[in-house]
Amino acid sequence: MGGGMTGMATEVGWKFPSLNHGTREGFNVSAIDMFKSERLQALVREMIQNSLDARKIAGEPVVVRFTLDTTSDLASTGFTELARYLEAAHDLERTAAGKSFYARALDQIEDGSITLLGVHDYNTKGLTGPIYDPPENPQSGPWLALVKGAGMTFKDSNAALGSFGHGSRAPFAMSELRTLFYLSRIEHQEGHETRFQGKSILQSVPLTTVTGENEWCVATGYFGVRQGCLPLTNGRVPSWAIAARPELSADALSVGTSVYIPEPYGVDEEELLWAGVKLAVVANFYYAVLTNKLVVHLGQRERIDADSIAQAFDDVVETDLINTLNPTEKVFERLESARTVRKSDLAGELELDGFGAISWYLRLDGVVGRHVGVARGNGMLITRAAEKLQRFPGLKPFDLFVCVSGDQGSELLRKLENPEHTEFAFDRISDMAERKSAEIAYSKFQSSVRALLRDHASVEIEEEVAVDDLDDWLRGDLGTGSEEEKGEPNRALRVAFKKSRSHRENKQTELTGDAETAGRGTSGGAGKHRSTGGTIPGDGGGSAKGTLRTGMPVRNLRVVRLSAGSGVADVAFTPVDGSRKTLVLLRSGDSETERLEFRTEDEAAAGAPWRTSLEFAELSATARKRLRLVFHPADLDYAIEGRLEP
Repeated sequence: MGGGMTGMATEVGWKFPSLNHGTREGFNVSAIDMFKSERLQALVREMIQNSLDARKIAGEPVVVRFTLDTTSDLASTGFTELARYLEAAHDLERTAAGKSFYARALDQIEDGSITLLGVHDYNTKGLTGPIYDPPENPQSGPWLALVKGAGMTFKDSNAALGSFGHGSRAPFAMSELRTLFYLSRIEHQEGHETRFQGKSILQSVPLTTVTGENEWCVATGYFGVRQGCLPLTNGRVPSWAIAARPELSADALSVGTSVYIPEPYGVDEEELLWAGVKLAVVANFYYAVLTNKLVVHLGQRERIDADSIAQAFDDVVETDLINTLNPTEKVFERLESARTVRKSDLAGELELDGFGAISWYLRLDGVVGRHVGVARGNGMLITRAAEKLQRFPGLKPFDLFVCVSGDQGSELLRKLENPEHTEFAFDRISDMAERKSAEIAYSKFQSSVRALLRDHASVEIEEEVAVDDLDDWLRGDLGTGSEEEKGEPNRALRVAFKKSRSHRENKQTELTGDAETAGRGTSGGAGKHRSTGGTIPGDGGGSAKGTLRTGMPVRNLRVVRLSAGSGVADVAFTPVDGSRKTLVLLRSGDSETERLEFRTEDEAAAGAPWRTSLEFAELSATARKRLRLVFHPADLDYAIEGRLEP
């Protein structure tokens, strides 16, 4: 862009390059929209994992500081000029969402001051590499990949979590102006260099009212040297950007990177902002902080490190603050992995050939369900639903966290990881030979995880019974084993039973329907087998009574016993909707589902009778419910499920 309008011919400022008859870009950007439901969580995950990837001194933690500042210098920050592009976009946009976005952005600039959320890292290499990418000699590096790239992949090590792909758009989702500023101090052969550049993602607009040029521009613009969209360096870096970066020495700018997010969402209450950042840190980086890979500062008020991470977890998760923050179900899931590292019953390390070192933490007490959380490299939790690690028949409820820190294993998982760093998938490897090799290596990993769980989470067998009568039914399915195994065919099925507890007189069961169904088998019988209900044609004249659970299951039920052998437990759950208000707790896994007896603490103190349900005056599907209940101590030895009835 050249001159044409007053103030636009200067060398430094915003430049949205010419579209040059290419494709017009609209307001909606899917790579940004995908993070809208978890703006702050996504920002913290992306920024910290980028910092961990750029670690400078091995063995020392990466330090990340979050700050909040305001500036009224709209000219040197470029906002006065950016407002012209926002006005052009507002006039062009036709959707209600787009119109509203641009109107709010313009209002915030017209207010005369801009709030800046800063994320600063230390003990990192900064955004190194070239700043210019000539077509005759293509370049790559962290600066180009993050600031000037879209979907570009760059990794400095096998442990690197990110590649500056879709995840690099997460900070833009946090800004009400969809704008960022990057400040980075690096080392190179000639000494040190400081770099600064702004980046805004809006939409294509006609430049007629902005620069006077009779053409369209692309959606992404840059603040810096207009010619070539280059960054400002060293003495040309705006003083406000340097002053806003916290330093131990006022006379020296340390090596590292600062990213400034103008007008961040959700900063009306600063206390809640820091609480939200703390929640994101403990949910995603508990292990990284615990193992001294990471230290996080929240403004000037709090430091989260290996000594304080447990207290940080308790402050945000074990208090009513969690209800105020109202995290999504995904965050609650991540918190369960953090809880496992925080309160593990067992922990250890494995060394796998061709995969490397694996650290693990296992929690068995107070767990509902069976989950494996997987992290790699520097310790950020990736997923709790990894490939081939989702179903675990024959194991008691458990929660396992594993971190694959070995180079070979971390590199394999990186190839399987999606751009959002939330799941693994083999179809991300397009080369079939490479995919097959990855499947073999991963199979060894998941087999080792399952072996670990069999050693520590198997259901205790107290009695075994040989049932010869079932052999005629199932012999075909049981077979004779693998070709390598020798001996007689299987003639008996071994069935293990857990010794049942004595039944209390007031035991209640959940029954739905009294349908009689024909019994299976060659001779029928009295129909003593239970089924899940319904009519199934059979060969005999017997019947089976149908039995099903009633109500709707609650989400993310957590029952945590206060101490070993105690009957007092904290119960937390998320309702499915607001119409069902009666809570029923049941012993999980039985075909005949037994309601558990419980009392509130006040009822227990007063000697009130046991109850089997609890009605609430109000429940909301958007608010997590927490309460403390008293159970028969033996009931807490079993997995528990919760349901809400009308």
